[in-house]
Amino acid sequence: MKKVIIALMVLGVCGTSVFAGEWKKEGSVLLGMGIPSGNAGDVVDSGVAFGLDYDGYKINDNWSIAGAFNYISSPKKTTAGVDYELSTWGLSPYAKYSKEVDMGGKKSNLYGKVGVGYYSVTAKASLGAISAEATDTKFGFNFGGGIAYPIADKMSLGLDLTYHMVYSDLSYFVPAVKFTYNF
Repeated sequence: MKKVIIALMVLGVCGTSVFAGEWKKEGSVLLGMGIPSGNAGDVVDSGVAFGLDYDGYKINDNWSIAGAFNYISSPKKTTAGVDYELSTWGLSPYAKYSKEVDMGGKKSNLYGKVGVGYYSVTAKASLGAISAEATDTKFGFNFGGGIAYPIADKMSLGLDLTYHMVYSDLSYFVPAVKFTYNF
């Protein structure tokens, strides 16, 4: 019984120290390019990528838990007379490690992130008057990093690079400009 009580006390102390963080109020808008790879990269071209990030729970000075919504749309591409279009949206919770670095007297934020994602992919193909459309949803993963440079008291501008693995034959590399506002 003594060992059980000690184990519960250790878990209580560890759990309190891990989750003794605070809720952050930091939102970001990302605009960039979705560069497909895998078999899909042979069929569709790079397209516009748009994202919304919320850096929600700060565990300590370096670690936080965040979430993102991403939308990637590839323009119509014709291959062998068939028009192809591909669009993907995803919801991605992720863990983020950040570190302040000095850049010209200002404290910039350098970060890395890794997470899972719930992705929905819509593919359209048409040949003349005949067209077909299919939508599928899958779990995938993502990882990346970036840097944010302060431009005003509560605003920063930066570069975000993320790799999204949706299927074994569909993944995206997304370089984006990121505007962040701290509420």
